[in-house]
Amino acid sequence: MTLISSGVSKRPVNRYDELSSHRRSRWTPRWLQRRREADDLARWATEVMWQWNDTMDNTNLAHHTVTASRLPIMVAPQVESVDPGPPVTLLVRMLPGQVIDDFAAEAHRIAAGMDVPAVRVDSCGHGFIEVILLANEPVRAAMPVPA
Repeated sequence: MTLISSGVSKRPVNRYDELSSHRRSRWTPRWLQRRREADDLARWATEVMWQWNDTMDNTNLAHHTVTASRLPIMVAPQVESVDPGPPVTLLVRMLPGQVIDDFAAEAHRIAAGMDVPAVRVDSCGHGFIEVILLANEPVRAAMPVPA
């Protein structure tokens, strides 16, 4: 399921697993259970999107400017959709002039801001990237077996 998100909060990305594991009551109608689950998923996707915006604000990937009325604004790469996975995957529209290597160079800061050990950034068409939040850091080099 892919959701377009918007909203405010600051919770860890893997919080959706806890939200989806609510016990179902025999007395609650199924349509109400499905509605509550959809609302929980939408709320979680909103929180992930705001966490992404905070992360972009702390990296060199957002653009800070001032409006004509002297109000400061930040323009960040926009999250188009959130896939709860596993692994959690974000479809992001890059800002004009950005390339995938810009995000790969800041992968450690993105991972820290999203509260995960590692991220993988893949190209997903013209102007889009896929940011995969990895729960376990991948092994990068062969480890020798102890004798």
